[in-house]
Amino acid sequence: MNSSQPSPQAAAQELLRRRRARNSLVEFARYIDVPGAPIEDQDEDSDKAPKSVETSLAAHHVLTLDACQRCIEAPYGRLMLFMPPGSAKSTYGSVVVPSWIMGLKPGYRMIGASYGSDLSRKLGRRTRSIVKQAKYRALFGTELSAESSAADEWALENGSEYMSGGILSGITGNRADLVVVDDPVKGRAEAESDVIRKRTIEAFDDDIKTRLKPGGSIIMIQTRWHEEDLAGS
Repeated sequence: MNSSQPSPQAAAQELLRRRRARNSLVEFARYIDVPGAPIEDQDEDSDKAPKSVETSLAAHHVLTLDACQRCIEAPYGRLMLFMPPGSAKSTYGSVVVPSWIMGLKPGYRMIGASYGSDLSRKLGRRTRSIVKQAKYRALFGTELSAESSAADEWALENGSEYMSGGILSGITGNRADLVVVDDPVKGRAEAESDVIRKRTIEAFDDDIKTRLKPGGSIIMIQTRWHEEDLAGS
């Protein structure tokens, strides 16, 4: 018997793990290597694994993923996640969620929007690092398309597409099944600016929401800095 071949028991366990990961966002997060600390310094075209990975799911991560799955599976799903800095809300809401649904549903289109293009590219790069994993290819039978692989605009071989950008820079040209707005303002100083709050709300209403397909879902992730911020509008 070839020692490199898994035993029937191990093969059966792996098939069960894959079935659970396809059916559940929580199990998907347990199956893949979830990027941990930000990887800003990693080359955008690198195929290397993330520099650090999350090793376990905390209770609030499980709640976050369950809520996100309910949102994106429901027609016209809407979800707002309010957590303090450092709670890994972006890791699970803006990175794990898009990679799962894009692999699960061929032709799925996702738009991510943040306060700035740099943050959007970082989130796109971290999401892309998941779809480059061998585990991901084994799970969904698809991989990153060679024809579209930039950090802020890439696609999978199954036809799913990812696009991200700064909320104030304007996102046009693509329609989306899911929009994830993560940190629409940079911090308290910007949130307390009447001008920035107004521009952010107008950009969301005029540019972001108009990109959403009928029945599509929106997830908003942020720390609340002001009662009249985007979430309170």
